[in-house]
Amino acid sequence: MAEYKCYVCEKPVKTGEKFTFTKKGSVHYDCFIADKRNKLGEEKLENLRVLSILLDSNLQNLVNVLGVPADSPELAEIKRQNIQSIEKMAGDITRKIEEL
Repeated sequence: MAEYKCYVCEKPVKTGEKFTFTKKGSVHYDCFIADKRNKLGEEKLENLRVLSILLDSNLQNLVNVLGVPADSPELAEIKRQNIQSIEKMAGDITRKIEEL
């Protein structure tokens, strides 16, 4: 696994942790949401809450799928496609959070 460093807390992102990528780089999920919450006005906090729940769900799903063994080339391809789909959804939600 490639090694990433969270741009908020500056600690490494470890295998199995929920994280995402923004224009600034890699960031732990919790760091990303807390940092964004501190910068938002009260009127946008509900939007952040909903988007953060969606992102958390996608990232947890990604962690779960990464842990599923795929012992054949056919299953490995299905797993790869599933991971790619989840990563796209998580990326879309991350962009929406950045736009708040």
